Amino acid sequence: MIQITETAAEKIKVLINEQDLSSEGGLRIYANSGCCSNSAYGMALENKQHPEDNVFDSQGVRVLVDPVSFAQLEGASVEYYKDENAEGFTILKPQAKSNCGCGGGNCGCGGSCNC
Repeated sequence: MIQITETAAEKIKVLINEQDLSSEGGLRIYANSGCCSNSAYGMALENKQHPEDNVFDSQGVRVLVDPVSFAQLEGASVEYYKDENAEGFTILKPQAKSNCGCGGGNCGCGGSCNC
């Protein structure tokens, strides 16, 4: 299961209210092929779920995940961060592994390396 931290959920709920999403919408979380055959993760607000989506609630946020991404995101968490330079959301997957020499678990290159 994918977990959303309490702080991230509060921020996501504000964004959902600002976007005035339909009751069939929610936070889509997905995985794409990334650097060195690892996955890059992303998320977006959507107005409608797809028929094949896994749909569940985490901290009061309606989450939509396609079946392929759902398997890849098992055990992941959505967290909110804020420091003096930036703020935003991140998707962490503790068991992510890398064979890449450019940075470790999430590749460290932002998915733009050619290694």
